[in-house]
Amino acid sequence: MKSTILIFLIGLILGSFINVLIYRIPRKESIIRPFSRCPQCKTPLRWYHNIPLFSYLLLRGRCAFCKESIPWHYPLVELLCPLLMVTIYHKLSTTYGYQTFLIFAFFVLLLVTISFIDLFHKEIPDILSFPLLFGGWIFSMLGINPFVMNFEESLVSSFTGMGLLFFINELYYRYAKRDGMGMGDFKLMGGLGAFIGYKSFFNILFLASLIGLVSYAFFWVYHRKFLKRATETDLMKTEIPFGPFLSLSAIIYLLYPQSLL
Repeated sequence: MKSTILIFLIGLILGSFINVLIYRIPRKESIIRPFSRCPQCKTPLRWYHNIPLFSYLLLRGRCAFCKESIPWHYPLVELLCPLLMVTIYHKLSTTYGYQTFLIFAFFVLLLVTISFIDLFHKEIPDILSFPLLFGGWIFSMLGINPFVMNFEESLVSSFTGMGLLFFINELYYRYAKRDGMGMGDFKLMGGLGAFIGYKSFFNILFLASLIGLVSYAFFWVYHRKFLKRATETDLMKTEIPFGPFLSLSAIIYLLYPQSLL
């Protein structure tokens, strides 16, 4: 129980830091300075405005200075990170040990960061995708990754993952005459392969495609039936990032590998 509480609190702190990464990395701003500030009015926050999750609740979702609404993803990320860390701790540490928990806590938190940046900016920065690749290779080289047997398997899985997405994108390009995925998605798939191996690819791609189709259906209905702003042609041309679906599918596979195909 004490370990669970401690991991949850650490997850809250890391979730707050990940929000900084999500906001600043795409803008090429320092992640160290300046201190946390309101994204709307740029006023530096006091320490009691910056307590993960609790400050959002106490401020009722609004900036203490300009009273603008705090973006919805801030509390979501701050809650999601500790929940994922606690789940990984209970799923993996009892079977594989604390080293495996730390490895895949790093893996999952990196995927959360990548997903939200891709969702908002439709890009996956190299500063995040390369640590995913190299981290997977290093952990497999050290022999402490139970999902990948050795460094060679991790390396082959990475390039196989990138090649597989490249092949799928080529097929899509021949049909639609435009790219469906970018280099960031290829590198992300390579990073997933480095961590959880090529045996996960069918499950991840199947689940990511399924989640993507369902999400697009909700997106289409919402815009056509409720907003009534976009035409059907506009909606068909709307770019929807694939990175969040790949990341979510990889996390599901990591936690529940036996429940998939």
